[in-house]
Amino acid sequence: MKNSVRYKRRSKRSRAGKRRIAVTVVLVVVALALWSALRPHARATSEHEATAVRIPPVHAPTPRPAAWTAGELADMRADLGHAFAPALSDRYSLAVIDAAGRVIYARDDDRAVTPASVQKLIVADAALRVLGPHYRFHTVFAAQRAPSSDGTLEGNLWLVGSGDPSLRSADLRAGIAALARAGLRRIDGSIAVDAHEMTGPEINPHWNPDDANEDFQAPTSAVSIDDDTAEFRVYGGAPGTPARVVVVPASHALQMSGAVMTSSSSDSVIIAADAPDVFRLGGTIPQDTEEKFWLPVHDMPVYAGDVVTAMAREAGITVTGAPVVSNAPLDTTVLWDHRSAPLRTLMSHMLYVSDNHYAEQLMRTLGVDAGGRGSDADGLAAELEFLRSAGIRAPGLRIVDGSGLADADRVPAITLARVLSDAELDDRGGTQLYQLLPEGGRDGTLTNYDFTTALGRVRAKTGHLSDADSLAGYVTTRHHGRLAFAFMINDSPGDPDAAYVRAVDRLSEF
Repeated sequence: MKNSVRYKRRSKRSRAGKRRIAVTVVLVVVALALWSALRPHARATSEHEATAVRIPPVHAPTPRPAAWTAGELADMRADLGHAFAPALSDRYSLAVIDAAGRVIYARDDDRAVTPASVQKLIVADAALRVLGPHYRFHTVFAAQRAPSSDGTLEGNLWLVGSGDPSLRSADLRAGIAALARAGLRRIDGSIAVDAHEMTGPEINPHWNPDDANEDFQAPTSAVSIDDDTAEFRVYGGAPGTPARVVVVPASHALQMSGAVMTSSSSDSVIIAADAPDVFRLGGTIPQDTEEKFWLPVHDMPVYAGDVVTAMAREAGITVTGAPVVSNAPLDTTVLWDHRSAPLRTLMSHMLYVSDNHYAEQLMRTLGVDAGGRGSDADGLAAELEFLRSAGIRAPGLRIVDGSGLADADRVPAITLARVLSDAELDDRGGTQLYQLLPEGGRDGTLTNYDFTTALGRVRAKTGHLSDADSLAGYVTTRHHGRLAFAFMINDSPGDPDAAYVRAVDRLSEF
């Protein structure tokens, strides 16, 4: 006896199978028709080859961000007010710009306050637009004539810098090694350093002198090596004996006095600069321990000449003269050329770790590009001209450096928010700046920011000085596209970073 339920199921499967056969036949017919239509246009390289015709996929257009309703704007502004309230002082500047370039939140957005490191967004955007993301720095070894057949170079070997902030002593050592492999054996002259591309004081006079011993306040120079710092390696020995201190790279331009003593457990190493390039050693280091410290060095052309001379002699190249600082003659020939990574890569590093040295080098490079002498004044003038030509308002703006390290800097939130918004809206820049910023709660200087709803949807630049806290960047909302924001609070009585996280989390939900 038939089971009616089982029969119905078999019947449905049978009918479905018939439908599949019919559909297959139709698909085959359509495919044959397409093949016939396309066949005259196909070209095989031999009679045994078949030509595959690729039909490009159809992508759905990206939906436009929804328009903000009056109710949403009111709710958003109230929510941000609550988020900021515990941290606000008498000095703050806050702005948010929507995906269409419209200011949708502004509280004293025209007031210029201390920006700290978010100021780097200005030099970053200016450099990307003016120099271009593929711009590279060149550092060269040059001479007036090629070495003779026996490997002797008559005259100086010039090291000519262009301000590359990423140049490492290992790069120069590789250049010397390349010259040695090419046959250079003797320099009847000196290592001459040409750093004329940049002029002016190495240390910005507006910076805090109390930070002179810190690696984040390094000099600026056309010949910049290892972020213009030297590495001090301290090795603890037996208790009661002086520790061994090695400076890398080796240089006679640096002087040291005193000693770090080895102890059984105490760790209080002191390496202090009593004067430029004069370091005092003190304190203790545990036995059988290695520690590393990076301290700024000064008179970079002199230091670079001494370092490269030592490298040449280590490579078996005799150098008869002492290092000198001298401009290369116009008739020199390039013997070795080191190209930096593209500017886009350098910018990513600068924004990711908030590298002050990169910002200062780039600011002076903008001054050189504008026809100046590569001074701070030239670089600052180039930044201001960039803002003016881009039509970015900057009420009350006063900047004295490129990095935001100076307490004297003053920038309004509307300027930074507009820099970010314009970079997003401008077809030439596209999302360049967005992609170079660290991701909130995940990497760079934003690693420890506890975003919740905005996690994975915010990229931004942080800023901190003793009396200034800031955050500026982008957040992608649920319905209204990507917003640009700039938040700066000076002399806060509360926790500005926590307020910024609350504000950005709330923005992301709209």
